[in-house]
Amino acid sequence: MLVTAGIEGALPLALVVMAIGAGAMTVSHVNDSFFWVVTQYSGMEVTQAYKAQTMATLLQGLTTITFTIVLWLIFV
Repeated sequence: MLVTAGIEGALPLALVVMAIGAGAMTVSHVNDSFFWVVTQYSGMEVTQAYKAQTMATLLQGLTTITFTIVLWLIFV
């Protein structure tokens, strides 16, 4: 499908993978096993984890997609 959309070559494909990863890691919440791993091993209360984990993964995803877009604009 990517080739049909005109996305070919190693760098554009790597950037697409980064964009998919950014979307996949954004807003880890209670239905995500990563949420429970972080909550249990850090000793956070669930209400603390709702605030901290959700905000942290939101910032992580937004930072990654922003960085990916900048790289796309520079190199592709």
